[in-house]
Amino acid sequence: KSTLLRALSGRLSEQDQQAGTIALDGLPMIGSHQGWRRICPYVGPSDADHAPVLTVRETFEFARRCTSSDDTPNQIIEKNVQDLMVGLGLDHVADTVVGDENLRGISGGQKRRVTVGEMILDEKCRFVCLENITDGLSSNDS
Repeated sequence: KSTLLRALSGRLSEQDQQAGTIALDGLPMIGSHQGWRRICPYVGPSDADHAPVLTVRETFEFARRCTSSDDTPNQIIEKNVQDLMVGLGLDHVADTVVGDENLRGISGGQKRRVTVGEMILDEKCRFVCLENITDGLSSNDS
């Protein structure tokens, strides 16, 4: 299933083998099709790619600014981020650092939601491929 998700999201590695063609609107999708990657972000099983010193709010604002046009008003970005934090149940930890093994921060389940949230903040995102998103989480967090 991991290979299928990577294939659908245009992220096959060198060792993955694909037979056949995946098409987007009838056009064959190739590995470098960046437009497809923005429509369909892939969230892997690791949460290790966060900047541990940023708060949840700062992490989301950075992700939103990276995918916004230069003329997107700050009020829109802030509203998108606030709405997402409420939707993901992260509004109460908005000003807590994400953290890592060296810096105490949010819980593992909250960190997983931050990972998903970063991907869906892109306004071009239409659906998300989530690989083993609940692995290692408690039943409450998953």
